[in-house]
This record gives sequence, C-alpha cells and structure tokens, in this order.
Amino acid sequence: MARISLALLFVYLSISYAQPSGKSIILKMEQQMKPVDIEMDFKMTLISKNKKNKKKTHFRKMKQFEKRYQDGKFNSKLLLRFIEPKEVRGYSLLNWDWAGEKNDDQWLYIPKLRKVKRIKPSEISRNFQGTEFTYGDFVGREVNLDNYELISNDVFNGDECYLIRATPNDDSSYKARILWIDKKFYLIRKIEFYNSKDEKVKILEIPNYVKNNQYWTPTKIIMENLLNGNITEMEVLKVSYDQGLKDNLFSEKGLKRF
Repeated sequence: MARISLALLFVYLSISYAQPSGKSIILKMEQQMKPVDIEMDFKMTLISKNKKNKKKTHFRKMKQFEKRYQDGKFNSKLLLRFIEPKEVRGYSLLNWDWAGEKNDDQWLYIPKLRKVKRIKPSEISRNFQGTEFTYGDFVGREVNLDNYELISNDVFNGDECYLIRATPNDDSSYKARILWIDKKFYLIRKIEFYNSKDEKVKILEIPNYVKNNQYWTPTKIIMENLLNGNITEMEVLKVSYDQGLKDNLFSEKGLKRF
C-alpha cells in the first residue's frame, strides 16, 4: 500500500512540476492588461558603422499613437510620426492590424512630396527609414499564425525566462523567432530573429519595464542587426494611456496632419 501511495505521489509531483507548453505561455502573456489607447514620445538613436568600423550616431524624436479594439474589424491601429530633426519631420507610418488572418495595411506619408505611399506586402521586409526595424516589425501577428515550442530556460538581466521558438504558418519575413519571456510577469525580454537560412540575423532586447498603474511599459527597446553591426535604440520619454484617441487620427487625413 505504501508503494502505491508513493507511486501516486510521484506521478502527482511530476504533473505539478511539468513545464507548461509554448503556446500556453504565449496565451498567458497575451492576457496582460492592455490600455485601450496609448500616446508615447520617444527618442530613437541610430548607431551605424562605416567602412573603417567607426561608429556614427544619429538621433530622432518620434511620437506613437496606438488604439486597440475589443471587437469588430480591427485588432489595433498604429501611427508613428517623426518630430525631429528637421530633415525627417513629418514622415509618418500608419498601420491597420485587421482581426483574423488578413494582412495588415500600411501607408507611409512623405512630407517633401506631400504624398501617401502604400506599403506593399512585398516591401515589409525593408528597413523603416534608416532604422534596423523593418516595416514588418510593426505588423501585429495573430497567435494562431505561429507554432510554439518551449525549447529551453535561461536568464536575461537576472530574470529567469522561458525560451520559445515561434515558427510561422504563413509567408513571414522570418523563418523563426526565439522569444525570451520572463517567468514572473510574462513579459517579452528578448527576441532572436532567424532568416530563411536559419541564421540569426537580428536581436531585440527590452532591458527594463516600468508599471504605470496596471500597465507595463518598456523603458527602452534595442534592435541589433547582426549582419551589419548597426543598432537602433528606442527610449521612452513620456507615455499616456486611455485618453480616448479618435478613429480619424488613424486615417490618411490623420497621417498627413501635423
């Protein structure tokens, strides 16, 4: 009888301490409380290397507006706008993230030409205005567009993380991504991007978050291109939530407005 009890206890403990699945971790991360809308000011630092391996640094000041939808045709709408310096002032990117598996729509406003250019699906792997972020990096992804596999555990900035390999079911810009999600708060801390040859080509890191009321906000995002050594850093300067942003801000007319 004692043997049976010990065996049952062993089975119980094995089940209790079993690792969660990759998808269950992603779904828990998706359950984080999110604001209805966000207005954010941030500084973007572009660090590049010339042929002599010397670093050059350029700065950009930007504004971000985002609105999320609980139901209807859209998951979210995003507007990014360059504020400084003068030579890029007014350049803006608008992204509509449709609900379901429909491709996102993107438009770029070019103030010098006073023209709105639609970003084609074939162009989303191109870099966005000299940064190490592509147009596709601003595109939202439905959870069911990827397969998830928990491959390991590791530590990032002192925090224990799950490492999850996300493999796309569609024609994504990347063959795979490895997501580092911290075990305490279920926040993304790092993403490794792999190309069609399964080579690691970029790394995104989020060193720290702050919690404003009920919402987590990254204070800095760092994207490093492993192929050319360039780095783009985004540092949050100011953020406001749930202000009731109007839909007309996220339109072609709103894209041109400055």
